[in-house]
Amino acid sequence: MTTPCTKTHYIGKTPHRDEFRQYGQAIAWLEWEDDHILISKIEAVLQAGQGAAKQLIEFLKSLADKYHVRLFGLAKVYPPDPPVPAGDLLNQAQLEDWWVRRGLQLRRIHGTDKSEIWYPDIPPA
Repeated sequence: MTTPCTKTHYIGKTPHRDEFRQYGQAIAWLEWEDDHILISKIEAVLQAGQGAAKQLIEFLKSLADKYHVRLFGLAKVYPPDPPVPAGDLLNQAQLEDWWVRRGLQLRRIHGTDKSEIWYPDIPPA
């Protein structure tokens, strides 16, 4: 189960206050739709690289499987919001590899340097 975690975070240089969800020592900004869950941001609360985000993704995957919805998002490195968790942060290639190792499919967005993530599969075009 996740718990509400209101957080001020930044989109560009503009602060926004949104309802994140916390699972263990990771939080995520999620948008729930009828047929998918959009993962806008995910991060460790205290220390990066300790498996907290992995546990949250596994929980979200279990919800996707149980309720037959897709997980969707962008595999995008963004500067962490204060307080910045301790530990090494991932670069773009490492982040994309991290998502693939978690069992999500990666699709490059044509004509951009961005990649989408999908679970359990990428919907047909």
